[in-house]
Amino acid sequence: MTAYDHFNACLFDNALPPVIFTLQRKKNVMGFFAAKRWGNAQGKLCSEISINPAYFASSRMIEIFQTLVHEMVHAWQFHFGQPSEGHYHNRQWAQKMMDVGLMPSDTGEPGGAIVGRHMSDFIMKQGLFMKAANALTQDIDFRLNWVDRLALPKLHEPVIVDTPTLAQDALVEHCAHASDVLNANVVSLDDEAASGALPSTNDDFNAMPDTFYLPEVAKRQTRSKHVCPGCDTKIYGKATLNVICGDCELPFERE
Repeated sequence: MTAYDHFNACLFDNALPPVIFTLQRKKNVMGFFAAKRWGNAQGKLCSEISINPAYFASSRMIEIFQTLVHEMVHAWQFHFGQPSEGHYHNRQWAQKMMDVGLMPSDTGEPGGAIVGRHMSDFIMKQGLFMKAANALTQDIDFRLNWVDRLALPKLHEPVIVDTPTLAQDALVEHCAHASDVLNANVVSLDDEAASGALPSTNDDFNAMPDTFYLPEVAKRQTRSKHVCPGCDTKIYGKATLNVICGDCELPFERE
């Protein structure tokens, strides 16, 4: 809640109401916002922001903040805007992301589509988000005390764009595929950290020995591939599958 309150004050003028935070380990999902997911006996409703802790250990703190603010923009749009149906990220959402200093992109890099169903974003170095994130990571009273030992690898390598500097309320139409965005100077998080421009309170966990983390357990294979030796038709099923090809009248062989 400390980070939520901080970004609520810095980026949303304290307009966002409280939310309930949950941790969910859904693979390939960094986080999500669920409107009015919770309720109490008095009839009050509360929305949820969920973050996936399995990506914490492999990420810098600013990447976790990036996911949090992405979901906070969804919360802002639910309360004050007009969200689209079916988890579609529309232009209003994209506009608010730009206003707070995150450029939407379906690739996570300059040049990607700024609207769509599955969206990422990249950090504008001169934007409000970067300033607010640095202020929080420099706070000696703020740190991540616990981390999930089952650490999944990053979904993608996040980037920071050094240029251009977008004015607040710059229109989406002027920034979607503008040449200054496409030709922006992309800076890696590693370079930012090495230069001292990107403090992190997650270094304690990044420096932990490999034995600290638990290896991901591979899923047990429950299906086998079977091939007809006559026509090379392939089917999948249990290892003991016993079927005959209707065209070749030959039994399928397990590979």
